[in-house]
Amino acid sequence: MPLIDENALAKKLKAPLNDHLWLLFGDDDFLKEHYCKKLVDACVNEDLRFFNFHTYNDTETELIDIFADADNLPVMSEKTCLLVRNYPLCDLGDNQRKDFESRLKAVPDTTVMIFYYNTMELFDGKHIVSKWSETVDLFTSLGVAVNLSHRSQNKIAGMLVSRAPSRGTVISEAEAQYLVDTVGDDMQTLFNEFNKLCSYSCGQPITKQMIDEIAVKSIDANVFDISTAILSGKTDKAFAVTKELLRTKTPVQPIIGALAGTFVNLYRYKTAASAGHTYEELAAPFGYKGNYSYSFRQLSPYVSKIPAGSIREAVNILLETDTKTKSMAFDPTTLMSELIARLSQCCKTR
Repeated sequence: MPLIDENALAKKLKAPLNDHLWLLFGDDDFLKEHYCKKLVDACVNEDLRFFNFHTYNDTETELIDIFADADNLPVMSEKTCLLVRNYPLCDLGDNQRKDFESRLKAVPDTTVMIFYYNTMELFDGKHIVSKWSETVDLFTSLGVAVNLSHRSQNKIAGMLVSRAPSRGTVISEAEAQYLVDTVGDDMQTLFNEFNKLCSYSCGQPITKQMIDEIAVKSIDANVFDISTAILSGKTDKAFAVTKELLRTKTPVQPIIGALAGTFVNLYRYKTAASAGHTYEELAAPFGYKGNYSYSFRQLSPYVSKIPAGSIREAVNILLETDTKTKSMAFDPTTLMSELIARLSQCCKTR
């Protein structure tokens, strides 16, 4: 069976559970936990969980012992379930891998084995990481391999719209997308902020003003505000947002990294626009979606205003500042104040 995504997994779980070898990975921890629980619940009776469900973490248990447990018959149930978390299968030698494969093939149909990863990256956003390719191929041939990555922004927004009535309120598609843009697409964080808004709205429709008042912005959203403030010539606002991030003990490296991402995107957009392309055409080859696509739309007003040379200079300033954070001791407030001042100076329209 080929590698599947969330949609295909959801369809499989609506039918009786026939597959017994599973590999779950991806960059969305909320979805992985959600579907892992569904898988376990589908094959383990809650009353007999003590006998028929076993969890193994990292390398605390040898594979040979895990497979020994896999041979045990379920107690007064059709299936037993073994959940193996973060075992470094990519580190197996050739002989160990052959042994693993033969043991995996011998697992009885009465045992459901789930290999689950939330501390190791198997997918780089576009491709399976090379050292994991053999493992993923093995599970696609013998069982089911599932990549549970972040949902698209439209899908997340639609989910919030559909959930709002059960929480006694409503939210429009536009406001839902704005909420995702504001707090990010991490599902756990998003649900926390959404639940706060539902309680705060007291039955009234959730508005953009409520989101601005209540929702906690992600680092990326705050840094994007700094970027647009710099590009708009609103240096005081850029300083104020930066000061607030530092007050809440946000490390400077993620701030600099997010700023660099914005200016690199702006340069790409500038280059594409000069060749007659739109941000939609630019987003596709780079695999941008969700908040990245939103960022491109928000950068549109500055593409014609800021010279390409100024953008290049800004990227060089960010690179220089990032190097300082890695090579010398620094005061975060002084470093970031100097950075904002230099970026504002070089981005003044000329």
